[in-house]
Amino acid sequence: MALPEFSAFSLQDANYITTEIENRTWPTRDLTTEKIARKPGTKFIAEEFSERRIRMEGYILGDSASDLITKIDNLYATLQKKSQILQIQSGRYYTASVASVSIGDPHYSQTFVPFELEFLCADPFAYGTPLKAVATVTSGTIVQAYTTVISGSYFAEPNLIYKTPTIGTGDTTTSGIRISHQQSGEWVDWTGTGTSDVYIDYNNSMTFDYKTYKVLQGTTQRNQTGTFARWEPGTNNWTITYGGNTVGGTLEINYTPRYL
Repeated sequence: MALPEFSAFSLQDANYITTEIENRTWPTRDLTTEKIARKPGTKFIAEEFSERRIRMEGYILGDSASDLITKIDNLYATLQKKSQILQIQSGRYYTASVASVSIGDPHYSQTFVPFELEFLCADPFAYGTPLKAVATVTSGTIVQAYTTVISGSYFAEPNLIYKTPTIGTGDTTTSGIRISHQQSGEWVDWTGTGTSDVYIDYNNSMTFDYKTYKVLQGTTQRNQTGTFARWEPGTNNWTITYGGNTVGGTLEINYTPRYL
């Protein structure tokens, strides 16, 4: 199928011809400021992107008046679906719902009509193909340094997952993990504190989820301190520090590139 397509329905073929697409403008960016007491100027209290609207124009072609009606009905059946994948460029995907549809009715033709569509993306970014890298953690390691090049044009929200070896039973000797992001100077820390989470078990994992701002021991959320950094596009230098000691295993980083 040719692009663009919505919910796997092509909007560029022999029956549906898209002639104009407006999707390269920035999404809405809410900039809200507040006065600073007893000082000149203002400060930002909100400055993040919110929603994106994508507009398309084109034509629907039918072999006859009745066939044209069928083609319109088929389009409507797809467009009414909520939160579907909208793909305009190869390898980049939006999640969108159709906000408005306008289909003309020119008096001079019964076999083609113009259309205008507006899509609303509550999440304003296009997402690329998920990326993953896995490194071996040597037993006895205390600190490891890494360099990760983040793709895309907006900061990423990675998962960092330390997986302990499958050999062995019970607790390991690892009682804490710190992820330090060099560019921002920010770090996030987990330190075992309770009777059930002082150490990581063998055949278990610790996940630092930068999307949900959570640290999970296996599937159980644990308390953390510090700040989850923004991994901006380009080179990101970071270190992982193991508290106590480490019995080896693997360290995985995975993320999905985001595009404006």
